[in-house]
Amino acid sequence: MRRSRFGLQGKILLIMSAAVVTVVAVSTTIAMVLTSRLVAEKIYRQTLAKAKLMAHQLVNEHALNNPPMLLQAMRQMMHDFPSIKQADVYLHDPVHHLVATTDPTGQHLELDNLPGVQHYNEYELVRPDQITIETPNGKFWIMGTPISEKGQVVGCLNLKVSKSQLNAITRGLALRNLLLMLASLGALALIIHLFFLERVRAPVREMIRVMESAEAGQLSVRAREASQDEIGELAGHLNRMLERIANFNAELERKVEGATAELARRNEQLKRINEELFETQKTLARSERLAVAGQLAAGLAHEIGTPLNSISGHVQLLARHGVSSPSSGRRLQVIERQIDSIVRTVKQLLSWTRKFDLKIEPVSLRHLLEESLLLSSPALQHRRIEVIADWPADCPLVRADAGYLQQVFLNLINNSLDAMPRGGRLSVRLRGPQPGNGQHATLEFEDTGSGIAPENLRHIFEPMFTTKRLGTGAGLGLAICDQIIRQHGGSISVESEVGRGTRFTLMLPLDARENTESLPAETEDATLKAPA
Repeated sequence: MRRSRFGLQGKILLIMSAAVVTVVAVSTTIAMVLTSRLVAEKIYRQTLAKAKLMAHQLVNEHALNNPPMLLQAMRQMMHDFPSIKQADVYLHDPVHHLVATTDPTGQHLELDNLPGVQHYNEYELVRPDQITIETPNGKFWIMGTPISEKGQVVGCLNLKVSKSQLNAITRGLALRNLLLMLASLGALALIIHLFFLERVRAPVREMIRVMESAEAGQLSVRAREASQDEIGELAGHLNRMLERIANFNAELERKVEGATAELARRNEQLKRINEELFETQKTLARSERLAVAGQLAAGLAHEIGTPLNSISGHVQLLARHGVSSPSSGRRLQVIERQIDSIVRTVKQLLSWTRKFDLKIEPVSLRHLLEESLLLSSPALQHRRIEVIADWPADCPLVRADAGYLQQVFLNLINNSLDAMPRGGRLSVRLRGPQPGNGQHATLEFEDTGSGIAPENLRHIFEPMFTTKRLGTGAGLGLAICDQIIRQHGGSISVESEVGRGTRFTLMLPLDARENTESLPAETEDATLKAPA
């Protein structure tokens, strides 16, 4: 089984690390924003206070009229406050003018383009209070502090204060938070590793060993339930699952044994069904042979009966008018006895062509169809033929001869088998009385076989006609089916299309006693009776 790139421990460490990093990053950002504001406020107020104090010192020390002393004081202030990058002093008497600046080039602060300041002179107006302007790039404050002497504003002190100290403090805070985050991650990883070794990895490996043993067939192995947490609960569930699997296997073995016994019984039934099918096929073959003999007997009776009647009549006339000698009379008697013997023999042969001796009784057509399909099931399965049975649950009972009807059904099924040597579909449908067909049941046998050519379709119910190859049929099966159905008072018809299949439709009356077809009983006597 393909393993994941990260184990459970690695995934949890990754998730915890991401959570810690996120929390620390968010908290650091918030702290930096708040700290930056506090530090900026502090530096701003300290610088304002220092500027105000410097303005008083300049007045008190009389440095305004001593440029070297004034410049020295300004440089000392920049030394004490490194954030101050430039300092300018202006006097307003008689007009405002630059007295001293710490800029090496002697240039005053460039105040043009600052927000709210239209011109340098505007910023240097006499003001009674301090004013602060932030440069557009946000890196400096420009602070203006009035210089007052005896209650009058005589000048101003302008300072350019850098915010670099604020940035340094912020970077230091970020560095400390980063180191704290790394230390926290290391401690967290160590704690999780130790916890996994003791509480997770060992029990999980124990359960994996148990599952591997179960896969090998050792269902008696159980996992150790060492804790009361989810891992211990999982081990308990695993043990209960193994117990159920063991019970299921035992039950499955019992069911397999029962199913094997049932399969053996079904095989025995199938063997008996095959034997019955074989006997049925033998009976059907015998019926075909008898039908052939009957047709031959009918032909023989027709061809021999008329000449024998003529001969018998003439012999009787000779016997009636007398003969010239006793020997001739004896010969005539011998001839007459032999003719009678031939007549009896032909009568016996002709009896096969007479109507079947039907045994009329209540018959369930559905049961008869199911039994016929069951008898033919081995051959149907061998040919890979799908059977579709379609009949209602309340199929009517009919009064007919069950044996002869089953002979018809088996004959039609066998014809479908021969028409589908490579498999196909056989549909068997049964319908009760419907409007238009009176008291008749309708049966259909439809296959998807090779079909029957149109020129052969009208001859298939004729005796001795067959389209099968030599040795596979005598051409009497459908003729016998037609005779049986007609003798029940019904009808059989066929529809077929070459390459698409054939459908036989049987119309069977519900009571064959009222519609049984009768053949003339005196047919053979009229044919073979000698004239008086």
